Amino acid sequence: MIRNRGTLTVIAGPMFAGKTTKLLTIFSVLSKLGYSILVFKAEANGNSGMGHTRSHDERPLPVIYIGKDTPQKILQYVGKDGIGKVIVDAIHFFPKRPFVAVVKKLLAQGVDVYVNGLIYDYRKKEYGPTKTLMTMADECIEQYAICVKCGGKAEHTERVAGGTEQSIGTTGSKKAEYIPVCVKHHVVYKGT
Repeated sequence: MIRNRGTLTVIAGPMFAGKTTKLLTIFSVLSKLGYSILVFKAEANGNSGMGHTRSHDERPLPVIYIGKDTPQKILQYVGKDGIGKVIVDAIHFFPKRPFVAVVKKLLAQGVDVYVNGLIYDYRKKEYGPTKTLMTMADECIEQYAICVKCGGKAEHTERVAGGTEQSIGTTGSKKAEYIPVCVKHHVVYKGT
């Protein structure tokens, strides 16, 4: 049986906008409808394995962790019979070209792909494959948070502590901390 091309749904926005919560809802609905689903997330130190990621409101989502530099490993899991849906949380941690290639292969295999990610890093620079995938998406859901400085529409994430390098979770010995902010109130963190 030849499967039709899969569809791509991209959920994008700053931190605290509810992107992972949206994936949790999609996962819950698809599970209740009986679909076979695999959920993935980038892992900083390359240790793949099973676990749970959590939304900022602490709701768990079961995931298979994939080393952030090896997104092609997703294809090894999805090659199993019956997998029709793939969800990937925090795609901004994966390198752009390799991850886009993985998504294209999944879509060609007839797999529906749901991803979320930041569009920009804390410096307001494009971050990972999110923006590229938005241009390819069958459905693009751009979400926003509330600016903690003025209560307006927060389109960006501002780093307020933790160094200046890009990282997953921590920078050196100090955990990176972020807040959602609007364009007007965004300040690029210079480190302390």
